[in-house]
Amino acid sequence: MSATLGSLRRSRSAGVALLAAAVALPAVASNYIVDVGLTIATYSILGLGLNIVVGYAGLLDLGYAAFFAIGAYTTALLETLLHFSFWETLPFSLAFAGASGIVIGYPTLRLRSDYLAIVTLGFGEITRIVATNLNITGGPNGIYGIASPSLFGYEISSPGAVYELGIAFLVVVLVFAIRLGQSRLGRAWTSIREDEAAAEAVGVPTLRVKMLAYILGALIGGLAGSLFAARFGTIDPTGFTYLQSVTILIVVVLGGRGSIPGVILGAVIVAGLPEMLRFLNLWRIFAFAIGLVILMLLRPQGLWPAPLRRVAPPRQGKGDPEALPPRDKITDAVLLEVRNMQRRFGGVQAVGGISFTVRNGEILSLIGPNGAGKTTVFNCLTGVIRPTGGQVLWRGTSLAGGAPHRIVHAGMARTFQGIRLFANMTAFENVLIGMDHRLHTPLVAELFALPSARAEEADHAAEGLRWLTFVGLGARAGERAADLPYGDQRRLEIARALASNPHLLLLDEPAAGMNPTEKHALMALIRRIRDYGVTVLLIEHDMMLVMSVSDRIIVMDHGVIIAEGTPAEIQTDQRVIDAYLGTAEADEAADDAAGEKSLWDS
Repeated sequence: MSATLGSLRRSRSAGVALLAAAVALPAVASNYIVDVGLTIATYSILGLGLNIVVGYAGLLDLGYAAFFAIGAYTTALLETLLHFSFWETLPFSLAFAGASGIVIGYPTLRLRSDYLAIVTLGFGEITRIVATNLNITGGPNGIYGIASPSLFGYEISSPGAVYELGIAFLVVVLVFAIRLGQSRLGRAWTSIREDEAAAEAVGVPTLRVKMLAYILGALIGGLAGSLFAARFGTIDPTGFTYLQSVTILIVVVLGGRGSIPGVILGAVIVAGLPEMLRFLNLWRIFAFAIGLVILMLLRPQGLWPAPLRRVAPPRQGKGDPEALPPRDKITDAVLLEVRNMQRRFGGVQAVGGISFTVRNGEILSLIGPNGAGKTTVFNCLTGVIRPTGGQVLWRGTSLAGGAPHRIVHAGMARTFQGIRLFANMTAFENVLIGMDHRLHTPLVAELFALPSARAEEADHAAEGLRWLTFVGLGARAGERAADLPYGDQRRLEIARALASNPHLLLLDEPAAGMNPTEKHALMALIRRIRDYGVTVLLIEHDMMLVMSVSDRIIVMDHGVIIAEGTPAEIQTDQRVIDAYLGTAEADEAADDAAGEKSLWDS
């Protein structure tokens, strides 16, 4: 930890030194160098804005120049038509850019990959075409006569003064971006980038979080646009083309998605390197392009990849470090009731009208052969897919149409058949993601590090470490999830689900791939979870584990329930034996047949 703190202090010292050098640049450099520096600052601001969308949230945006244009045209129009001062135009630039973020974000929230790229590209081109064809925007000739900003009677018009204004804007955006990345919203964006479906399934409201990424990224783009208008005193549509959007995207990808220093480095290379290559004349753009290709081949993750965030130690002296939070007592005898639930995929009936209840405080296992429909049942219960018929009642209230994150907030959490951790986040942060919906401090309080936000964050961290300790991973909190052994990854997924404070935990084949020692530890963990007050609904193929921990067992085959009862009753049920468990005689016959075949083959 001391080495990490030392590295952090050195990074901060280096950042302060670089900022001081940037501020002092006009005193020691020519106007040409200062102008290049201002271009780098502008691209840094734009890169930090797009980094929220592309780097943090992992959403591809090929039309980011649209927000840049909206900010620039808002400042230009308000100054030339209504004679606003530069500072008076800024709130309107931010408001219009933010509203544009909603316009582009809302219809594209459910899109990914190619479709999202096409929509954002279209939005950027539509914005440019509108600016080109409207009379109020000056058409293709643009807007001229934009007044220079003034502050306390001093006109900000000289190259050095405008440069210092740009650096001031960059510092504000830089602090804003850093604080966002460290907030729970930044964690939520990262979880979406890692695995959107898993993020939704552990309580992240992905649609709202993606909308916030668009809005906050748009705000920064609008701010950069206002600076651009103030810098040149004139704007036209040629400054906001598709090429401009791609250039900003290159800044982010080249530096390293999600990396604040990487974005600054990317801006220095994209805006500064072509100027250094001017001696090559017409070949400089070609040389720059070749250099970018080589860099991306050698460093596909970017020149300065985003590092893992380190585990923040909980506040000292605050209770037992292994004491879990007290449980909310509920008196419901039945937590979950399923009535005639059905699910069809085209002409295939995966679940055919099943009914069962989950009682408060029990361990109920759902077993059956592969393809019986067990995981489909889990997906229907947790909102991943919608049933095509029947009812699902949670504590007497219908869950019909509920989004997965809302079902988590109601008190039902799950794990997955195939492990779905946020692989490039630490074990600690994986658990925090499961807890984030339980925090109530406003984002503004987090960004300004108010005492209430710091206190809640400390409590949050302490509880997260307790959940890791509960599953036996307290010592591995700071390790990347992908680097954990398989059994530890399974336990981490359980800890993440428990961190949402559920009343019902759905475990989908948690023992898959575990060795006997790990399975016995898992059995003990499941019992501890029940003893803590969390009801467990379990899908599992390991009959030793199922028979050892279950209070009741439901058996499915071909989408229907064929038996239900205690472990002893299930083991003697002839329908279950025929469909799933088999008999000793059948097993012996199968072994004999396999032996005869191997002899024949030899």
